[in-house]
Amino acid sequence: MKKIDSVERIKQLRELVEYHRQKYHRDDAPEISDETYDSLMRELEVLEKVKLKNTKEFTPIEKVGGKILDKFTKVRHETSQWSYDNVFSKEELIIWDTRVENILKKEGFEIKRSYICELKIDGLKIILTYKNGELIQGATRGDGEVGEDITENVRMIESIPKKLPFPIDCIVVGEAWMAKDDFDLLNKERTSNGEPVFANTRNAAAGSLRQLDTSVTGKRKIKTFIYAIDELVSNNKKIVKPKTQKETLDLLEKLSFSVNKESRHFNSLEEINDFYDLQSNKKNSYQYGVDGLVIKINDFSQCDVLGYTAKAPRFGIAFKFPAEEVTTIVEDIVVQVGRTGALTPVAHLVPVRVAGSLVSRATLHNEEEIERLGLMIGDTVIIKKAGDVIPEVVRVILELRPKNSKKFLPPIHCPICGSLTEKKSIGKGSIGVALYCVNKKCFAQEVERLIHFASKKGMNIVGMGDSIVEQFAENGLVGSFPDFYELTEGDILGLPLFAELKSKNIIESIEKSKKVTLHRFLYALGILHVGEETAYLLAEHFKVFDKVKNASYEELVLIDGIGEVVADSVQNYFKDSENREMLERLLVHIKIEKIQPKKGGSVLKGKTFVLTGTLPNISRDEVKKIIKELGGSVSSSVSKNTDYILLGENPGTKYDEGQKLGIKMIDEEEFLKLFKL
Repeated sequence: MKKIDSVERIKQLRELVEYHRQKYHRDDAPEISDETYDSLMRELEVLEKVKLKNTKEFTPIEKVGGKILDKFTKVRHETSQWSYDNVFSKEELIIWDTRVENILKKEGFEIKRSYICELKIDGLKIILTYKNGELIQGATRGDGEVGEDITENVRMIESIPKKLPFPIDCIVVGEAWMAKDDFDLLNKERTSNGEPVFANTRNAAAGSLRQLDTSVTGKRKIKTFIYAIDELVSNNKKIVKPKTQKETLDLLEKLSFSVNKESRHFNSLEEINDFYDLQSNKKNSYQYGVDGLVIKINDFSQCDVLGYTAKAPRFGIAFKFPAEEVTTIVEDIVVQVGRTGALTPVAHLVPVRVAGSLVSRATLHNEEEIERLGLMIGDTVIIKKAGDVIPEVVRVILELRPKNSKKFLPPIHCPICGSLTEKKSIGKGSIGVALYCVNKKCFAQEVERLIHFASKKGMNIVGMGDSIVEQFAENGLVGSFPDFYELTEGDILGLPLFAELKSKNIIESIEKSKKVTLHRFLYALGILHVGEETAYLLAEHFKVFDKVKNASYEELVLIDGIGEVVADSVQNYFKDSENREMLERLLVHIKIEKIQPKKGGSVLKGKTFVLTGTLPNISRDEVKKIIKELGGSVSSSVSKNTDYILLGENPGTKYDEGQKLGIKMIDEEEFLKLFKL
């Protein structure tokens, strides 16, 4: 791909960022996630720093908030309202802290700085003004200088005191938010009334506070956290102006404001990083949205010296949690050959950090998916990754498409062996089409089959990673499954980087893998359409390998969870003469263990579970093991026979399918309580 025109890119990004800023702040109707918006802003900021160092052109980077809606009276803030700059990694946090340290040293501050860490609540910023202890005004942030008068609406919020316990004058700042449970109920009500639903809790809160009918606000159960005092005038000796952020939070509680209890006082970045990791794992357990930490210098005398940039305070920073959605550029689309011969297009990306790891690849599944997305090489895309899930392209940002973008052309020949490719239907009823290499002896397919066989979920040959399998295959040491068990130390010792100890360890691992359960063995064979769950169903039903191998189509299709497509595939695999010959060689070395009676009784006997999304505390493998040991079964697809859908974070289409069928949905906590685990 040709080099990006940076000036044109900056222009496109500015227009797009400004558009989405207004959708978010003015209209309360975001079209992209906060994470995607952050990603676009971050790219724009980097480009402007490099390309436009000394220009005075308009840039949304320096703006705060959005335009003011005409339906509300405008309010000029007595104190400018700022937005914190963001950092996205511990390395960037160190850079911010070093900059703070250098400024303070230059100004003669030798006092060691300390920090207050608060959760960054995803809500609507509100500014409340009190005179003689009475609430006289509530306003939104607006553009930082002028906001909207929402006084009558904030009076409807229970957590906002209308009269303070002391007759003081003050301006306080905080966040209005809606609880997730209330948000779900509100959206259900709006759906039943034929009204559009809110995108997230932040926009539900913002929409509720921007109502001309205050009774609507009152019904919506808006809550608040107050975290700052902009101004304070007091003649009461009990109420003195705070000198630190910690004192501020204590005083706000004393004044009857609702203050978030998760704030912490730290003296080092190490403590902050530990707190960040803790809260990153806990974020989804809160009823309010949290997308990071706000880290503030505790001592106000130091804050005064640090001051502000054009749009943000220098004395604080927002440390965002790892984004699960970001934007990046597709530099190329490369086809990979899988163990079944399927040719999978993979997007090669400008490396980007998502869900805590650096990503440079994303699966595109097949040609149909590329067409559905309207994706071209050179496009800017939104990619999503949750936990260990492989990154996927969510959508293309057409506004940023360069003039030199190129259409992806599916290969006529396999990129590895040069054989012709052909399109085949995926599953029963042609639910999709994939491109396949027709050559069963294609080297790429053979290597992928060998990798799958040796993998942890297969034969679990410890130390036999992808690169080692490839090295063995390239040197002619393994070409089929039995070859692993016919290797000697002498065969391996001649390879680069294989010293005596490493060779010995590999042979020992191969030896240990000879003892295997039936379901692992069936999975390791790589039979088309036979994944972990199907392998387990076959093993549970037939108990011994010979019965699986010789099962008729009629026997297979009667097993609950085994459909016609899988039955066909299993039959065809074991009928194939080459496969039968390979299995004869392999079974000389392998001992398949007998199916043991399930431990833990039959608490879940007859119950079928489907898992979707990332579970917060237990791995999917652990949950599957628990279910199976208690007599239940796990299916990879939702059907009328499914009893429970166990929901994690970011559930996929299985959630929608379950709702249509009326299947009971439970989360991890409910699962453990329900079955007393």
